[in-house]
Amino acid sequence: MVLAVVPASAVAELVNLSWDNDFLTGTDRGYTNGVRLAYLSNSDKDRGKRLSGMMATARDKLAFLPGIGSPDAEHAVTASLRQLMVTPGDISEPEPQYNDIPYVGHLALSTTFWSWTEESITGFGGHLGVIGPESGAEAIQKWVHKATGSEKPRGWGNQLGTDVVGGLQVAHARKLFQTGAGGDLQQRVAVIGSGLLSSFRTSVKTGAIWQFGRRLPVNFVPEYSGTSSTIALPASLNTQGSGWSVFVGLGLEYVGYSYIDDNSGPYRFDEGPVIGQLGIGAAWQWNRVHAGLIFRATTGEDDRHKDNFSFGTLSLSWEL
Repeated sequence: MVLAVVPASAVAELVNLSWDNDFLTGTDRGYTNGVRLAYLSNSDKDRGKRLSGMMATARDKLAFLPGIGSPDAEHAVTASLRQLMVTPGDISEPEPQYNDIPYVGHLALSTTFWSWTEESITGFGGHLGVIGPESGAEAIQKWVHKATGSEKPRGWGNQLGTDVVGGLQVAHARKLFQTGAGGDLQQRVAVIGSGLLSSFRTSVKTGAIWQFGRRLPVNFVPEYSGTSSTIALPASLNTQGSGWSVFVGLGLEYVGYSYIDDNSGPYRFDEGPVIGQLGIGAAWQWNRVHAGLIFRATTGEDDRHKDNFSFGTLSLSWEL
């Protein structure tokens, strides 16, 4: 299956659905499930196409921000609806488990304005969400566990909430080097940094990503997790044919504030300020469809239990 060679901006508009679940790694505890539905608009260089004029106006209005407004870059916006859920280790217990993490459901709407070239990606955005029964986390987890034949969660009556949370986010990534071209085998290394100022979680992250494959897309950040920024979406489909890649990412996160930690009350959850992260995955593209599978692990987010949290992610993107 071969695509015609066209400018990268011609495949800018797409939709992404990603699903995180620790069912893929065999355990329920901590961050246990997440779903994100995201949309990436046409870029400002897609003249005459839907929203391209609006993106050009936004580019000019936001040109005061670092990394935004370059005539060599493309600019587009992402909008995403994301749901996250956190549970204790024993979900069969209906009573509060004060020696573990509490139940938490989070539903948020986020938007980010992106600027990218073949060498760098920069984004600024904001998000607004709700914690508690209104997040719908209880209903979704019960449905997923019923569909997969897993144990029924019985402790959602003790979840945190109701509360409204929101904040701002920024991300920047830069390609360090790349070898190979066209249909040859290629590899590249990129670094990424991001910041989140939010009443749900305030943190800064930094990391590096190694990627290897054939016909790699312009976007050098293969980060498709529902917990993450939508930084992976701009220019995420290559324009030269079907392709594949494998990748490894290492990162560190410093957590300045955690809503769960701050509101856990009698629960014995104490989030450590520094968290190590590892991600290993693979991605494939066929014509206008892109799929990814990622496995992730972190060092113990709970300073008292010191347990690693792990989960898997399935991601699907398609061009509109």
